[in-house]
Amino acid sequence: MKGCDCLIGQRLRELREENGLIQKDIAKLLNITTSAYGYYEQEKNDIDTKTLIFLSDYYNVSTDYILGRTNISKPIEEFLKEKQIDEKLRDIIEEIDKSNQGKFNNKSVNSHTKKFLTKMLSDVCEVAGDLNDIKADALK
Repeated sequence: MKGCDCLIGQRLRELREENGLIQKDIAKLLNITTSAYGYYEQEKNDIDTKTLIFLSDYYNVSTDYILGRTNISKPIEEFLKEKQIDEKLRDIIEEIDKSNQGKFNNKSVNSHTKKFLTKMLSDVCEVAGDLNDIKADALK
């Protein structure tokens, strides 16, 4: 959004540079002028949904990452495949804890709800770990 304190332009620039591309390359992919693409990175123009989805697919990152709503760049499906369950849950707990824009049931999450969610997920990790240890010991 014009004038917002968001990361869209920064993320677009980082993704482009990490892939060794220049603005002209991305503009050609999008079939727009180089200056039109540059305005996305400078946040002078808002990025439309179709372009956002295209770029997230192109860079293989989530739209939420480009929008600055998460620091987890990978699409959630890939993110969940790469880690052990406890690591995944702890990353989610960290995201909830850090987030200032979190939503739950399409409503903003207040600090009490955030604390509740992080506590419950932490407790689930601990209990699951204990259960797993008990089961592993029983199989020995």
